[in-house]
Amino acid sequence: MVTATAETPAATTADLPLLIEQLIAKRWWIFAAVAASMTLFGVIAFTSTPIYRSSVLLIPANIERGGALGNLSSTLGQLGGLASLAGIDVSGRQAETEEAMAVLKSRHFTEGFIRDRNLMPVLYENKWDAEKQRWKVPQSEQPTAGKAYALFGRIRSVKQDEDTRLVTLQIEWKDRAAAADWANDLVERLNAEMRQRAIAHADASVGYLERELNSTSIVAAREAINRLIEAQIKQRMLANVTREYAFRVVDRAVPADRDEPVRPRKLLLLVGGALFGLVIGVLVVSTRFALRQWRSTSRTA
Repeated sequence: MVTATAETPAATTADLPLLIEQLIAKRWWIFAAVAASMTLFGVIAFTSTPIYRSSVLLIPANIERGGALGNLSSTLGQLGGLASLAGIDVSGRQAETEEAMAVLKSRHFTEGFIRDRNLMPVLYENKWDAEKQRWKVPQSEQPTAGKAYALFGRIRSVKQDEDTRLVTLQIEWKDRAAAADWANDLVERLNAEMRQRAIAHADASVGYLERELNSTSIVAAREAINRLIEAQIKQRMLANVTREYAFRVVDRAVPADRDEPVRPRKLLLLVGGALFGLVIGVLVVSTRFALRQWRSTSRTA
């Protein structure tokens, strides 16, 4: 038993030249596996629907208007708590950008966009009968708003560069023109949504501050409250007249070139198919060789 165990590494080493010889002898099998795999991957590459990407480059608009309330906060003194109760953020503007990005990715905003643009038949084209303007599948199989939201979440991506604070909104879709149109429209709708929120927020803050103003007779407090009211009125005015309220567009989305889809990557698929076929071919030949060696050893034993 000890002798057989000691000879096993040597036997394995001696089998390596035999394995290489077998691989060379069966090279046509390997070539066939490579060819078959490349053909399969090639069919996938050239028959898959191309997906295109359109991007909008944005910069937070509050960078330009950021100083107004920030400078005011240094003079508020003990009324900082009152500003917080009124819903006024005097600490900075990054929260506005984060809120806008969260709204852009939110379910309510996304479902509203899909509904207003009537995108359900577009997103689920294979289930929609365009001629009869109805679903081709039973009601139990018809897509829901929740499923459409999840699907659109994979189509749309939003990311911010931590250094430059630039925000990139990307849409990946099979229709080049639609991808660019959706991306630009999403930004316009987001700015409109954030404008309405800012106006409503300013109105609520002014209402609260006016009640506080009427309830105090302290001159310093009234002056500070008046300054807060003035700041909120200016904020409301900016929201009413500023079209690009949340984000300014640095570079609008344009349709991608027809010959530049993001996927499928044809060359990458062909190379991957060749490597996959090579691995499969070598694995099959090696497995057959190992089985023959094992049977030969079993008969000898």
